[in-house]
Amino acid sequence: MPDTFKGEEIRVDYRTGVKILFSSSRNNKPTDFSELSEDKWESDPSKCPFEYGKESLNKTIKLVGGDEHSWKLKVIENKFPLLAPKFDFVPENRFLKEEPSFGYCEVIFETPLHNVRFSQLKKEDYLRWLDAIIERENVLYSRERIKYVYTFKNEGPRSGASLSHAHSQIMAFEDVSKTIKEEQAKIGEFFDKEKACLYEYAIKQEKERILAENKTFIAFAPFGSRMSAESVIMPKRHINYVGLLSEEEKSDFVDILSKVIKINDQIFGKLSYNLLFHELKSDDQFHFHVEIYPRIITFASVEFAGFNTNQIFPESYVKMFLEKSNSG
Repeated sequence: MPDTFKGEEIRVDYRTGVKILFSSSRNNKPTDFSELSEDKWESDPSKCPFEYGKESLNKTIKLVGGDEHSWKLKVIENKFPLLAPKFDFVPENRFLKEEPSFGYCEVIFETPLHNVRFSQLKKEDYLRWLDAIIERENVLYSRERIKYVYTFKNEGPRSGASLSHAHSQIMAFEDVSKTIKEEQAKIGEFFDKEKACLYEYAIKQEKERILAENKTFIAFAPFGSRMSAESVIMPKRHINYVGLLSEEEKSDFVDILSKVIKINDQIFGKLSYNLLFHELKSDDQFHFHVEIYPRIITFASVEFAGFNTNQIFPESYVKMFLEKSNSG
């Protein structure tokens, strides 16, 4: 069967009930990480399709801070999406279940500078990035059929990123993700029992694992960290999605986010990581937070069996983090 058999679709694994996103178009997406390593991320800007003057190569949604020769931030449609706003077929009720992978995929480029990493940006860049996320999420949530918008960043060759130019992604789905549904269930279960927010209660139990804190935000290494050097960043005020942040909270958020990213760089060097927004606009009980996963180890057989492994205790990570923070 050729790779071009279909564009995008969702198939359900009858063994587990898990939905799998298929997209043959992603076989053709460009990459400049194939010959790079954690030690060498830099690549040739002349081959990058996201530089000044190359806007015609992509469908630009928004330019911030200038035109095609002077922008500070750019939002484009993902040219090789996992989701697409179309219906190629009508799903049938049968054992082998498939359905159109309806949705939207966008990419945010935080800087026009090709070999500048996310950790090297200035506060004004982070704020511009955050405002763009909030604007695009609100637009996507307003579209028919969309129930869940997912914002994330893959940074570095081991994160799943295919391009080194600093960027984030936003995906809009018809259905809420499995991970968020599982968190919803835990949050609802805890609220029914304790009449309190799970995450706000957790902060009181995580005192010895706090990484950084300011007036409106806190960052900590969770007691049951699923990956080595995992961190969680969350607002102290209960809000369920990023669009509800006040101007003061936006400022505090990017301050604490940039601190975590920069100190991780100091601890681990050039290390790939995933930065994930956990939020749900339709559920007031949900508590918005960001999770950061440095890619220190590669998944192996134990992880595929459903068991996470961790070679760094969160308390050890906190100690390393605070030593670097205090020395600065």
